[in-house]
Amino acid sequence: MDKRKVLETLFDPKVIRVLRLFINNPSKEYYLREVSRLAKVPPATAYRIIKTMKGLELLHEEKTKHLKTYYLNQRNAAMFFDLLEDKRSALKEFVEFIRSVEGVERVIQHGDDSENKASILVVGVDIDQESVRSKVVDIKERYGFTIIYLILAPDQYKQMLSMGLYSGRKITLV
Repeated sequence: MDKRKVLETLFDPKVIRVLRLFINNPSKEYYLREVSRLAKVPPATAYRIIKTMKGLELLHEEKTKHLKTYYLNQRNAAMFFDLLEDKRSALKEFVEFIRSVEGVERVIQHGDDSENKASILVVGVDIDQESVRSKVVDIKERYGFTIIYLILAPDQYKQMLSMGLYSGRKITLV
Protein backbone atom coordinates (compact mmCIF):
# COMPACT_ATOMS: atom_id res chain seq x y z
CA MET A 1 0.00 0.00 0.00
CA ASP A 2 1.38 3.41 -1.00
CA LYS A 3 1.35 5.58 2.14
CA ARG A 4 1.53 8.73 0.05
CA LYS A 5 -1.67 7.87 -1.86
CA VAL A 6 -3.48 6.98 1.37
CA LEU A 7 -2.51 10.33 2.87
CA GLU A 8 -3.62 12.22 -0.24
CA THR A 9 -6.93 10.33 -0.30
CA LEU A 10 -7.75 10.75 3.38
CA PHE A 11 -6.90 14.43 3.75
CA ASP A 12 -7.98 17.63 2.04
CA PRO A 13 -5.82 18.12 -1.08
CA LYS A 14 -5.49 21.83 -0.27
CA VAL A 15 -3.94 21.04 3.12
CA ILE A 16 -1.58 18.55 1.46
CA ARG A 17 -0.53 21.16 -1.16
CA VAL A 18 0.26 23.76 1.52
CA LEU A 19 2.15 21.28 3.68
CA ARG A 20 4.03 19.96 0.62
CA LEU A 21 5.07 23.54 -0.26
CA PHE A 22 6.76 23.92 3.11
CA ILE A 23 8.18 20.36 3.16
CA ASN A 24 9.79 20.79 -0.27
CA ASN A 25 11.26 24.17 0.68
CA PRO A 26 12.18 23.74 4.35
CA SER A 27 14.53 26.73 4.56
CA LYS A 28 12.24 29.27 2.86
CA GLU A 29 9.88 31.80 4.43
CA TYR A 30 6.59 32.68 2.76
CA TYR A 31 4.03 35.44 3.01
CA LEU A 32 0.39 34.38 3.13
CA ARG A 33 -0.20 35.50 -0.48
CA GLU A 34 2.82 33.49 -1.67
CA VAL A 35 1.50 30.37 0.03
CA SER A 36 -1.88 30.98 -1.59
CA ARG A 37 -0.40 31.46 -5.07
CA LEU A 38 2.18 28.65 -4.95
CA ALA A 39 -0.15 26.07 -3.37
CA LYS A 40 -3.01 27.19 -5.62
CA VAL A 41 -5.49 27.75 -2.80
CA PRO A 42 -7.58 30.86 -2.05
CA PRO A 43 -6.00 33.28 0.46
CA ALA A 44 -8.71 32.66 3.09
CA THR A 45 -8.13 28.91 2.81
CA ALA A 46 -4.36 29.38 3.00
CA TYR A 47 -4.84 31.48 6.15
CA ARG A 48 -7.04 28.82 7.76
CA ILE A 49 -4.57 26.02 6.92
CA ILE A 50 -1.58 28.03 8.15
CA LYS A 51 -3.40 28.85 11.39
CA THR A 52 -4.09 25.14 11.96
CA MET A 53 -0.49 24.20 11.16
CA LYS A 54 0.79 26.88 13.54
CA GLY A 55 -1.47 25.45 16.25
CA LEU A 56 0.04 22.01 15.63
CA GLU A 57 3.51 23.61 15.76
CA LEU A 58 4.34 22.51 12.20
CA LEU A 59 4.98 26.12 11.17
CA HIS A 60 6.65 29.12 12.80
CA GLU A 61 5.46 32.69 12.31
CA GLU A 62 7.83 35.65 11.99
CA LYS A 63 6.35 39.14 12.46
CA THR A 64 7.94 42.31 11.07
CA LYS A 65 5.96 45.56 11.38
CA HIS A 66 2.88 44.90 9.19
CA LEU A 67 3.94 41.61 7.61
CA LYS A 68 4.05 38.00 8.72
CA THR A 69 6.09 35.24 7.18
CA TYR A 70 5.79 31.53 7.83
CA TYR A 71 8.40 28.79 7.75
CA LEU A 72 8.57 25.10 8.52
CA ASN A 73 9.28 23.79 12.02
CA GLN A 74 11.52 21.03 10.67
CA ARG A 75 11.72 19.15 13.96
CA ASN A 76 7.96 18.76 14.32
CA ALA A 77 7.30 18.24 10.60
CA ALA A 78 9.98 15.58 10.14
CA MET A 79 7.37 12.79 10.17
CA PHE A 80 5.99 14.12 6.86
CA PHE A 81 9.28 14.38 4.95
CA ASP A 82 9.32 10.83 3.59
CA LEU A 83 5.65 11.03 2.60
CA LEU A 84 5.48 14.47 1.06
CA GLU A 85 8.92 15.65 0.00
CA ASP A 86 8.84 15.35 -3.78
CA LYS A 87 12.56 14.97 -4.39
CA ARG A 88 13.14 12.36 -1.73
CA SER A 89 10.04 10.39 -2.68
CA ALA A 90 10.67 10.60 -6.43
CA LEU A 91 14.29 9.52 -6.17
CA LYS A 92 13.43 6.75 -3.71
CA GLU A 93 10.78 5.41 -6.07
CA PHE A 94 13.16 5.61 -9.05
CA VAL A 95 15.90 3.75 -7.17
CA GLU A 96 13.48 1.00 -6.07
CA PHE A 97 12.35 0.63 -9.68
CA ILE A 98 15.83 0.67 -11.22
CA ARG A 99 17.02 -2.08 -8.86
CA SER A 100 14.50 -4.40 -10.52
CA VAL A 101 15.68 -3.59 -14.07
CA GLU A 102 17.84 -6.31 -15.52
CA GLY A 103 21.39 -5.37 -16.52
CA VAL A 104 21.79 -2.34 -14.24
CA GLU A 105 25.17 -2.30 -12.50
CA ARG A 106 25.34 1.22 -11.07
CA VAL A 107 23.13 4.28 -10.72
CA ILE A 108 24.84 7.58 -10.00
CA GLN A 109 23.35 10.98 -9.24
CA HIS A 110 25.68 13.73 -10.40
CA GLY A 111 25.81 17.49 -10.44
CA ASP A 112 24.26 20.06 -8.16
CA ASP A 113 21.21 19.41 -6.01
CA SER A 114 17.94 20.85 -7.21
CA GLU A 115 14.51 20.83 -5.61
CA ASN A 116 12.69 19.67 -8.71
CA LYS A 117 15.16 17.68 -10.80
CA ALA A 118 18.09 15.26 -10.64
CA SER A 119 20.70 14.15 -13.16
CA ILE A 120 21.16 10.38 -13.14
CA LEU A 121 23.61 8.05 -14.90
CA VAL A 122 22.43 4.46 -15.32
CA VAL A 123 25.36 2.15 -16.01
CA GLY A 124 24.86 -1.40 -17.25
CA VAL A 125 24.42 -3.76 -20.17
CA ASP A 126 21.27 -4.36 -22.26
CA ILE A 127 19.06 -2.15 -20.11
CA ASP A 128 15.43 -1.86 -21.20
CA GLN A 129 15.45 1.83 -22.15
CA GLU A 130 11.70 2.02 -22.75
CA SER A 131 10.83 0.86 -19.23
CA VAL A 132 13.23 3.43 -17.74
CA ARG A 133 11.76 6.19 -19.92
CA SER A 134 8.26 5.14 -18.90
CA LYS A 135 9.11 5.30 -15.20
CA VAL A 136 10.74 8.73 -15.58
CA VAL A 137 7.61 10.07 -17.32
CA ASP A 138 5.40 8.55 -14.59
CA ILE A 139 7.50 10.20 -11.85
CA LYS A 140 7.35 13.54 -13.66
CA GLU A 141 3.54 13.35 -13.88
CA ARG A 142 2.96 12.28 -10.27
CA TYR A 143 5.63 14.28 -8.42
CA GLY A 144 6.39 17.17 -10.77
CA PHE A 145 10.02 16.02 -10.41
CA THR A 146 12.25 15.70 -13.47
CA ILE A 147 14.84 12.94 -13.75
CA ILE A 148 17.35 13.64 -16.50
CA TYR A 149 18.99 10.31 -17.19
CA LEU A 150 21.59 8.80 -19.46
CA ILE A 151 22.06 5.06 -19.95
CA LEU A 152 25.69 4.07 -20.50
CA ALA A 153 27.59 0.83 -20.96
CA PRO A 154 30.31 0.34 -18.30
CA ASP A 155 33.13 1.05 -20.78
CA GLN A 156 31.38 4.24 -21.97
CA TYR A 157 31.08 5.44 -18.38
CA LYS A 158 34.77 4.75 -17.68
CA GLN A 159 35.79 6.56 -20.84
CA MET A 160 33.64 9.60 -20.02
CA LEU A 161 35.08 9.67 -16.50
CA SER A 162 38.63 9.58 -17.84
CA MET A 163 37.77 12.49 -20.15
CA GLY A 164 36.56 14.48 -17.12
CA LEU A 165 32.99 14.75 -18.37
CA TYR A 166 31.49 13.70 -15.05
CA SER A 167 33.77 15.41 -12.59
CA GLY A 168 32.32 17.01 -9.49
CA ARG A 169 29.78 15.75 -7.03
CA LYS A 170 28.60 12.14 -7.50
CA ILE A 171 26.36 10.03 -5.27
CA THR A 172 26.06 6.31 -5.94
CA LEU A 173 22.41 5.34 -5.53
CA VAL A 174 22.72 1.67 -6.54
